Amino acid sequence: MRIEHRDLTLTYTRAIRDHKRRLVLDWLLEFRFSTVELLARRLGATTRSSYDFFRSLLKQHLIKEFKNVYTHQARYLMLAKAGVDLLQVVGRDVAHAHTQTSRLNRYAHLMHDLAVQRAVLKRLDHYDEVIWDKHIILPDHDEKPDALLHSPKHYWVALEYERWRKETKRIYLSFMNHARALIKRHYSGVYYLFDRESDLVFYQTLFAATAWPDYQYNRTSGKITPHGKDFNPDSVKNLRNCFLFIHEPVDGNAPK
Repeated sequence: MRIEHRDLTLTYTRAIRDHKRRLVLDWLLEFRFSTVELLARRLGATTRSSYDFFRSLLKQHLIKEFKNVYTHQARYLMLAKAGVDLLQVVGRDVAHAHTQTSRLNRYAHLMHDLAVQRAVLKRLDHYDEVIWDKHIILPDHDEKPDALLHSPKHYWVALEYERWRKETKRIYLSFMNHARALIKRHYSGVYYLFDRESDLVFYQTLFAATAWPDYQYNRTSGKITPHGKDFNPDSVKNLRNCFLFIHEPVDGNAPK
């Protein structure tokens, strides 16, 4: 998704409304769902001041609301058929515009995806394109990050959000996946973001090891097995400098 910023020079009410509508529909096309809070933030507004705008989109059936059984009164928004049709008319690729509701009923996935959206929103001013993990295409079946961000300076960075600490072998598998992608120049850097500072410290400790154990992931069985050899990250010039670890806690347990 090309990141289009709010055009504050617009003065006509209809032009402002159409511009805001385009930003919201494009966001929902990329990320499949969101919250009123995050979409309002996308518009540079507050939830309260955006209430009438989102209500109008709902009344026009451009978007629709759904609730998650785990989060009770939390409101989530996604594209409705009229919204998908409108995007198709303006030339957007809507082949994957619809989301499996089974994914939206899984609390862990829901909260993780919202955390990724918050992280992207926080960095919008510095990038001109974002790709959510379901839209990322990497050769050789490489593991995909949670999102890719493109800089106007012509490089990509990967974003990984860790709400919970993974097993050590999964962490090293992640490090190695990113190392291979960096060596192949699929992107130029990796942001590891953490909800909990203790997890950040744990990952950094593993990262600082002289050698990383190399693991192989079997897509059929889901098992992770050791290769029987280690990887020396310092053997690749500046590789360690391409990883950045950031404590970025989720602002609230559930959206409102």
